[in-house]
Amino acid sequence: MKKIWNFIYSTRLMAVLFIVFATAMGVATFIENDYGTETSKALVYNTWWFEAIMALFVVNFFGNIFKYKLYKRPKWAVLLFHLSFLLIIIGAGVTRY
Repeated sequence: MKKIWNFIYSTRLMAVLFIVFATAMGVATFIENDYGTETSKALVYNTWWFEAIMALFVVNFFGNIFKYKLYKRPKWAVLLFHLSFLLIIIGAGVTRY
C-alpha cells in the first residue's frame, strides 16, 4: 500500500499527468475548432478519464505538500504555488458541478 501512495505522490506521476492533461486539452481544442464545442465536451472534457486526471492532480498536490513539508516557513512560496493549483482545480470542479 505504501508503494502505491509513494507513486501517487511522486513527481514522476505529476509530470505524466501534466503531459497527458496538456495533450488532451490540445486535442480538444482542435476538435472544438473543427467539430464544435459540444463534440469536444463529449469526447474530452466530460469524460471520466479527464476528471480522473484532475482528481489525481488534487491528490498529488496535496500529498506533495506533506511529503516535502511545504508548510514550513522557508518553503511557503512553493506551498503557495501548490495551493494555487489546488484552488484552481477545486474551483473548476465547483463551477462544473
